[in-house]
Amino acid sequence: MWNWKKAGLLTLLLVGPVLTFVWIRFGSTNHFSLPRYFPLKDTLSGQVLIRELGPGRAWWEPERDTLFHTIPAFSLLSQDSVAVTNETFKGKIRVADFFFSRCPTICPKLSAQLARVQDVFASDPDVVLVSHTIDPQHDTPSVLKRYGGQFDAQPGRWYFLTGNKADLYALAIKGYKLAVQDDSEKTPASETFTHDSKLVLVDKEGVIRGYYDGEDREEVDRLILEIRILEDIYKKRQSK
Repeated sequence: MWNWKKAGLLTLLLVGPVLTFVWIRFGSTNHFSLPRYFPLKDTLSGQVLIRELGPGRAWWEPERDTLFHTIPAFSLLSQDSVAVTNETFKGKIRVADFFFSRCPTICPKLSAQLARVQDVFASDPDVVLVSHTIDPQHDTPSVLKRYGGQFDAQPGRWYFLTGNKADLYALAIKGYKLAVQDDSEKTPASETFTHDSKLVLVDKEGVIRGYYDGEDREEVDRLILEIRILEDIYKKRQSK
């Protein structure tokens, strides 16, 4: 009797993990989600703002939903001297950063990691990269085009943007919630600017979905994974 008990226990220990794997793999549906950053609040009460989605909503959408900060309207110039606005990225998932071409330290690392992201999503037109200069006086479209060429930036897939300095800084600070600073009075030309090393994931509605350390390969691996999760979320919505 004791041998039978031992045999049964051993069988359970061996077969149990296999059955669990089979159930997870084939008998269940995996549900992933990503956070949405910066819920909007009423300036007087401090209450989070809620919107009524109304009768026109998709059946999978809730009746009410939180309002979130979105990237504000902008008008900048690409490396091809073409005007770029919010409409350019309508219906696109974007990964954004802020840099300057004379930067000898952080910026080449950020751009190299973005080149990895570009390679992974090379055949996916829904994913675009957007690099904003914080040194527009130097970083003209032609300078940005040369810089992008060093990283094999693909036209229409990786945008390098320049424009009015005040607009770029406002977009970084108020739009993407990143730190940038002009230190030109204190430092040499190659180290004139201080800026965040974060990459920012923005969804098709312009809502921020994630921040990632652009100098950390593992963090960029996480970004790549979460882009795929976000795409999966959109695909599931379309199939419902």
